[in-house]
Amino acid sequence: MDEKIKELLEEYQEIRERTIEFLESIPNEKWTWKPHKLLGSFGMQVRHMTTSQNSYIQGIKRGRIDFSSKEFNRELEVNKKLAIEKLKELDKELNQTIKSLKNHKKSITFVDGVAGTTEVQIEEIIHYLMGHEYYHQGIFTCYGRIAGLGKFLFM
Repeated sequence: MDEKIKELLEEYQEIRERTIEFLESIPNEKWTWKPHKLLGSFGMQVRHMTTSQNSYIQGIKRGRIDFSSKEFNRELEVNKKLAIEKLKELDKELNQTIKSLKNHKKSITFVDGVAGTTEVQIEEIIHYLMGHEYYHQGIFTCYGRIAGLGKFLFM
């Protein structure tokens, strides 16, 4: 595997491990708590993360990432243990998928509802995944403080 890709996957995994550490610290009774009726719960945020990550993985396999699949397991929104297990399972699948690629420079079509369609490589996809993880860590920081869970530092 390309050394840069290997390093990026390791960095992504470190970021994800901090997310999982935070999620494990959430009391079970807070998993479905919402800071406002118009916002999702901790569980809904994680369910969304799994749906998005699965779209990336399937897109890498197909050569086209388009987020068209809206299928998800609603059980993740109410079952913290299952949700965390799903994140870990997807991380393994992501690593296996990327490691199995013969060409890490291969272009993959990326369909974004805002920027349109572009061609990207695995390195960019891993950066997108990291950005998405940071985004949700920010949400979790706000939710956690509002929920009275104390101060948690992701960095």
